[in-house]
Amino acid sequence: MALEITNSLEAFQVKGVLDKSNVEKFQSHFKNIFHSTDELVIDINELKRIDHVGVSAFEEIYKQSLINRKPFYITGLGSKEMFEHLKTIDAA
Repeated sequence: MALEITNSLEAFQVKGVLDKSNVEKFQSHFKNIFHSTDELVIDINELKRIDHVGVSAFEEIYKQSLINRKPFYITGLGSKEMFEHLKTIDAA
């Protein structure tokens, strides 16, 4: 299943699979996102699978949110586990 990223007024929806084969598309989509928004919400409810490379991509977004002092939220099933993982990350 391919990776699909859509945007509504409330959040970006990430659908499909996020792995090393398509993580560049994900990173490209959110590159410099905090220069154009006050906060970022990503809904992972329809994310079917994520590998360690995909998790690392979320880590990078989280670090950028800390550096830019902008809120970053992950919603949907699995968001609690992702949040717990990201809590252990240092921005520096």
